[in-house]
Amino acid sequence: MARKVKQKQKVVKQKTVKQNQEAPQPLMEWTVHMARKQPLKAAATIAIIAFTIAAGWVWVHPLIAFLMGLFLLNAVGDFLFPIRYKVTEEGIEVSSFLRDKKVRWEQIRRLNVFHDSLFLSPYPKPSRLDNLRGVWLYWDNGPEGLKHLIQICQSRIQSR
Repeated sequence: MARKVKQKQKVVKQKTVKQNQEAPQPLMEWTVHMARKQPLKAAATIAIIAFTIAAGWVWVHPLIAFLMGLFLLNAVGDFLFPIRYKVTEEGIEVSSFLRDKKVRWEQIRRLNVFHDSLFLSPYPKPSRLDNLRGVWLYWDNGPEGLKHLIQICQSRIQSR
């Protein structure tokens, strides 16, 4: 009996070691929460969403009001909720409220640099579909970290 338990423990340990080896190690990992830096805008946004839900509840239907609230939360989710970024050898992972997105380096054709963010696009020239297919990487931890992030992204895009 004890022998079977030990064998099972060894198998579990081997599986976790293999899973840890397969998981890509992040080159950079950070979280941005824009609403913390602009509390008045956050409060106004929440008040507008609450008013919309209340008006829909009273004048339309509770289910429609709930759906309107979800749509509005999804639209401003990147502002109200934290965004988690992970840059790995394979690509970039972005997770936020109701949204997870993974983009491989092979898919990225263009890099635009702004004072507090980067925009990675699968299109070589600006397109109307940029906001749907591209990824914004917001940064709020100082210019040195942003420069390091730019270097990582440029080296991964150019190395293809």
